Amino acid sequence: MYNMENRNVIYFKNSLGDVLKINALYTVHYFKYGRNFTFPLESHNFWEAIYIDSGRAQVTVGDIKYELKQGEVIFVSPNVPHTVCTKDSFANSAIASFSATGRTLAFLKNSKFILGEDEKDILAKVVSEAKRAFPDRLDDPYATKMEFKENGPFGSSQWIKNLLELLLISVIRNNYPFSKSADARKEDSPLRSAKNSSLDGKGLTAKIIKILEENVYDAVSLDSLSKELYFSKTYLKNVFKKSTGTSIIKYFNNLKIDEAKRLISMSKYTFTEISAMLGFSSVYYFTRLFKSVTDMTPTEYSSSLKVDNVLR
Repeated sequence: MYNMENRNVIYFKNSLGDVLKINALYTVHYFKYGRNFTFPLESHNFWEAIYIDSGRAQVTVGDIKYELKQGEVIFVSPNVPHTVCTKDSFANSAIASFSATGRTLAFLKNSKFILGEDEKDILAKVVSEAKRAFPDRLDDPYATKMEFKENGPFGSSQWIKNLLELLLISVIRNNYPFSKSADARKEDSPLRSAKNSSLDGKGLTAKIIKILEENVYDAVSLDSLSKELYFSKTYLKNVFKKSTGTSIIKYFNNLKIDEAKRLISMSKYTFTEISAMLGFSSVYYFTRLFKSVTDMTPTEYSSSLKVDNVLR
């Protein structure tokens, strides 16, 4: 028989604080803007996160206009007038409005960010849980009141609260220069030039995206990017993938398909003309890539626009 002595062991307690906190949820929306859609100018005393899931939109915050493309989000701070419009394009958008506290929120104030794959997944879970938790339609952009179901899923409000807090923390952690360790901020490349030596991962990614956006009607290769930015192709690919969650080529192709959607919506050009304008080797390749990105052929997409315009 063992003689077991009861020991009084002292453990160290880690108090768990909040760097930021979601205090209330107002609305969660997911809907499609038609062509030339304009949402009325509004302001309110809470935050609003506007994310573009596909297409592109122009978000005006105060006196500044932001062009938001697929994968980009902007955080509009309280009491700032803002509006959304689509001009000749369209956009699928997820919007969450909430009140929050925390000094680090100042970093997000009226700023645009590219969401990584993990952050997109968090936002998708917010929308998915909102669909289960609210009886209201998420595709009504004018809804101002959403109430949780009486017999909704257990813990829905806390689930959404925690997800939104995770999303905000992740965006700040991945973009705020002082939120990372010194080791994580170190960048090294044998081809780094003096003019680019001060670039961090975010700055380099922004340069790459700017080049891609300015050359959407031309051809851009990893070789040309490497020569222009004085970094190795491997380094560019790794930095871009870490910042955006996708490859440079895939991002560039998505830009081209977004522009193709805009051109199709104008009803001025044939698919062959659009293919040539955007630098595709053939209309067959253009059609195949268009379908792989949108799950529709150019013809199907054009037809869907006509249906949208009839229903608006």
